[in-house]
Amino acid sequence: MESRKEKAIELFKKGYNCSQSVVLAYADVLGLDWDVAAKMSASFGGGLGRLRHVCGTVSGMAMVAGMITASSDPKDKEQKKENYEMIQKLTKEFEKQNGSIICRELLGLDGGQTTVSEEYRTGAIPEPRSSEYYKKRPCPELVGQACEILDHMLFDPAEEGNS
Repeated sequence: MESRKEKAIELFKKGYNCSQSVVLAYADVLGLDWDVAAKMSASFGGGLGRLRHVCGTVSGMAMVAGMITASSDPKDKEQKKENYEMIQKLTKEFEKQNGSIICRELLGLDGGQTTVSEEYRTGAIPEPRSSEYYKKRPCPELVGQACEILDHMLFDPAEEGNS
């Protein structure tokens, strides 16, 4: 059986965005309909609609974690606290491993060397997926890393204290 990490990377390489790739890699275990999962996570790619804010993989992790740790009861303050704590742990681990959770920083768009052509730095037009695209983007690795973090913190909690 392929790992969630491998599945997410494969999904990204098929054209799904970063957030979709993470969420769809867990759709089966979360009981989510594929089309619903793809649509609900679509807007978070590229740091929220290519605005280059919070990395879509981090948003994807939050959506997966929410399905496991959140409550649908708005008065359940304890469950809300547990959910927020988990989101903070996931995000801190991602930031620890990458130095940021911000898409534009992860892509090198904040000063320094630009890794994305000027034509595709901003705006709503996704950059075409090509071998050159994958050479200059950390996105497939970040998608996989998000799944590793989720697997470690949510799906194998016995090892959580071992980090």
